[in-house]
Order: sequence, then C-alpha cells, then structure tokens
Amino acid sequence: MEPVFFPGHPSFWYETLRTLGHIAYGGADFGEVAVTARRITPGDYDSWHDHWLATADRIAGQARTSLAGGHRTSARDGFLRASNYYRCAEFFLHGDSADPRIRRAYDASVRCFREAAALFTPAVEPVEIPYEGTTLPGYLYRPDDSDAPRPTVVMFNGFDGTAEEMHFFGAVAAVERGYTVLAFDGPGQPGTRHRQGLTFRPDWENVVTPVLDHAVKLPGVDPDRIALLGVSMGGYLAPRAAAFDRRIAAVIALDGVYDLGDISTAAVPVPPQEAERRLRLPHDPGMDAMVEAAMAADPAIKWAMEHGMYAMGVDTPRAFAASYLDYHLRDGIAERISCPVLVCSGEHDGFFEGQPEKLYSHLTCEKTFMTFTGEEGADAHCQSGAQRLAFARIYDWLDRAMARRPTVIRRIDQALAMTAAVVEAIDGDAWSAATPCPGWDARTTLNHVVGGMRIFAAELTGTDPGGEHHDDWLGTDPVHAYTEAAETDRAAWHHAALTDADLAKVTVRLGFGAVPGPMAALIHLTEVLVHGVDLATAAGRTDLVDQRLCEDLLAHMRHTGLDAFRRPGMFGPETTAPEGAAAHVRLLAFLGRQV
Repeated sequence: MEPVFFPGHPSFWYETLRTLGHIAYGGADFGEVAVTARRITPGDYDSWHDHWLATADRIAGQARTSLAGGHRTSARDGFLRASNYYRCAEFFLHGDSADPRIRRAYDASVRCFREAAALFTPAVEPVEIPYEGTTLPGYLYRPDDSDAPRPTVVMFNGFDGTAEEMHFFGAVAAVERGYTVLAFDGPGQPGTRHRQGLTFRPDWENVVTPVLDHAVKLPGVDPDRIALLGVSMGGYLAPRAAAFDRRIAAVIALDGVYDLGDISTAAVPVPPQEAERRLRLPHDPGMDAMVEAAMAADPAIKWAMEHGMYAMGVDTPRAFAASYLDYHLRDGIAERISCPVLVCSGEHDGFFEGQPEKLYSHLTCEKTFMTFTGEEGADAHCQSGAQRLAFARIYDWLDRAMARRPTVIRRIDQALAMTAAVVEAIDGDAWSAATPCPGWDARTTLNHVVGGMRIFAAELTGTDPGGEHHDDWLGTDPVHAYTEAAETDRAAWHHAALTDADLAKVTVRLGFGAVPGPMAALIHLTEVLVHGVDLATAAGRTDLVDQRLCEDLLAHMRHTGLDAFRRPGMFGPETTAPEGAAAHVRLLAFLGRQV
C-alpha cells in the first residue's frame, strides 16, 4: 500500500497504518489519526511523541467527562482510543530507556485500557499469571457471563506491542465469534519489561507452559481446545511454544517467522555464516562499525536496534543482533509441532519477508499458508490496515481447526508429528541401528510405518495404496517418503472422521479382518507412536518423544486391555520397566519390548 502519510519515512508510515488499522475494533478514529499525523515532523521522534501524547490526553479527558456524566459507552470508547494513542506516543523513545516519557505514556495507556475494560459487558478482567516467582500481566475475555467451557485463544504480541493492543489485534474479533481469550505480556514485552525488568527469552515454551497451567483453571476455558495466536515476533514465539507443549490445539502465526537470525545477518555486508560468527565474538570493532553504519543508513534498523537493546536487556547494537541469532526454529524444532498451524504472510511485509515461507516449508503437521495481498489492502506486516478482513479469514480457519475432532484423531496427528521430528533427526548411520522392535532396524521399522500409513489411507479413501505392506516404500529418501505418507494419512483420517459419529460409521479392513473405525484408529495411533518411539530409541533421540502422548496411550491400554494384540507379530507379554522410568519406557515395556 502506498503511504497516505509520511512518504519517505517507512517507519512513521507503518506505525500510522498500524494505528489506523485499529479503527476496526475501536482503537482509533480516522480524523483523530489524520490530524495528529499532519502535525508531526517526519522522522522526528520527539515530535511524534508530543503530538500523540496531546491527542491521547485530549481523548482521555473527554472519556472521563463522559464517565462522570454516566455515559458509559462513550467513556469506554474514548478510553480505548486514548490507550492506543498513548501507546503510540512512547513507541520511538526506547533509544534512551531512562527517558521518563516512556513510563509516563505507557502507564497512561494501561490505565485508560483498564478503565475501558471495566465498562464492557461482561467486563474484560485483568489477570496476574504466576511465572517464575513473579507474575505476567494479562486480560481474560469471555463472550458471556456463563462459565461454559469454550474454545480459547491464548494470544500475545511481539517485539514491541502490548497485551492491551491485542484487544484490537485479535481479542475482540475472537470474542465476537464465541471464543474465550487470554491475552498476556511475556518477558521482554512492555508489561514485564517496564515493571519487572524481564527481558525476552528464546525458549518461549517456558513462558507459555505456566500460562496454560493457569489458563486451564480459568472459567470459560475448554482445556482440550486452546489455540495460540502470536503477532509479529509472536509468529516465532507461538510456534516455538507449540513444539514443546502438546496441549496446544492450533497455532496462528501472524505473520510466520522461522529464523530471526536471518534479520541480524542481513543487516551487515558479509556472508551469513561469517556474520553470525563475528556477531557472537566478545570483541569485534569492525563488526561494531558495520552495525553502526547500517543503523545510520536506515532509520528502521536504527529504531529496531535501539528498541531491541531495551527489550533484550543488552548494552550494544551488536549484542542485540547476536541475541536474535538464538530465536529460530531450526534443528528440528518446527518439525516437532503436531497441531494445525496457520502461517500468515503479507505480500509486502517490510520486516519478515521470506520468513513465513521458510516456516511453512519446515512444518510436518497439518498446515495452511494464507497470503494477504496489496489488492486487498492487506499486504502490510501483520495485515495492519485490514484487520476486519484478516481476522475473518484467520478465525474462519480456526473454527475449522478447532472443531471437536475425535480425541483419537487428534492423537494420531500428534503421533505423526512426533515421528516426523524423529525421522528428520536420523542420520545415515542410524538407519541400520537396531530398534527395540525385535529383529528390525530403523529403516525396516520406518518402512513398516510408511506402508501402514499408505494402506490405512487407501482403506479410508477407497483408493489403491500402490503396494503391499512388505514392499519397499522408502526408496532413496526415507524422510521424504515418510513426509508424503504422513500428509496422505492425516488427510484421510480427517476426511473420514470429522466427528465421533463419523468415526463410528467407518470400517477398516486389516490383515486379520474388518475393524470398526474407533478401534482401527487406536491401532493406527499405536503403530505410529510406538514405532516412532522405537526409532527415537535407535537414534538416541528420545528427547523428541512426546511423553504426555505416551502416558495417555499407556493409560488407555491399561484401562481397555490389550490381550487381543498380544500375539506373534504384534506385541508380546509385558516386561518390567525400571522404577521411575519415563512414559515411553513404560509404554514399551507394557507392549513387551525389552527395555
């Protein structure tokens, strides 16, 4: 989209567009934004602050007058807009973290938002989420006053946005569609950075896990249907958390991010590997000079470096660039994600160009790529300026992804993704390693799994599998063979068993006879998961095993009994597992493996 304001100043224009976009959910009014923007001196951070502050003060004052007169709706709307304008006011000031204007405007933004929150019906409730000896600030939204469990969206902003801004960036849109919402600020984000001094951390699963521990206890939350939505840098943080916490039922990466190190290394004129090595050095004046030159040449880089130093808690631009190198989904992390993922992409994203495509290419779970275009007016970073359009498409996808599929089908999805991560991690020598499955090496085991997936998918869809179970299904590329078979298998189960009623109507013909759909699904889950554990054991990568999934399957088997499967060629008599053994070891022992 061509700039309407601040031509020649991309950062000022994008932040203005971001504010204009929040009109859709009550965070701005066009005339207020236009008048304020026209008064600002382009490129002047002080001018930006002063004029947004003046607008925010004026609107907040009007809101308080409305509230005093009993005009609750007018007051609520004014407080919302003032909150967003105060957020704008301090946005460019973080080059001097001691600047008192930052905290003054931030506190005013939160105060106005909380005054607005209390005026909704039902009220938006401030919450404090326990986290590592302190708390994370957030807000709970409920569609009505009942405590009925509903599908829930846990959401957070990214590099520079607030939990309060998430009201406009997805929370209201979700509540309108009947979702419960929990929005929060994690370490490095404004609520914790300003008040507790917490800085960003790359292992965001250690942030989301305590948040989910708290969320499942809240009224109106369905613990089996919790999605994550991450905005901007949150498009890395949300997938990262989903790779490690299997309670997450779906992920929205708005927009998708695979490797923030790409951003750091692209800013300096040396090859990426050399840039990474030098950024990590304790002392490199030449690299310092290159980073400073990049900042001098591009105001957007200058602002990002200054804000990044503040958010990461580091003292130099190079230290910030080095810290970004740790924020990636490489090394099989993306491949560990088992839930459906929506990767969003703005056609002309000025911040993360190419990153959504990288993330999507590495996902082995159910995945969707959603492009927003300039023709739609939605091509900007995080679809700023087109939020009604964007959230209509995003939440239509989420409605489908969060449909109450049979539990066993969701478990199959998780097992397929876990085994995909294991397969990806197996190197050349490990293919001949013995597995706990008697007489089978890793290649033989995977071939059995791939053949089984092809046969199950063919049975479910009424097609030809293309071979017999004992054929060679792997060829020269076992990883590719597994990936293709898993996609086919997943699609077949989803097509045949959208609901429990659908699954009950299915019959699958296996080698020992026709099997009802629920039992066939359990058999398939068992094969994929147990053989995935076999492969992980052979490759020395049991760190990739989904222990929660193993525990669930083991509990189900102990409850229902497994005598029908304890015969040659399937599973043998239970063996003894060491005391205190991990879930996957106890599962293997229950199925007769020697462990």
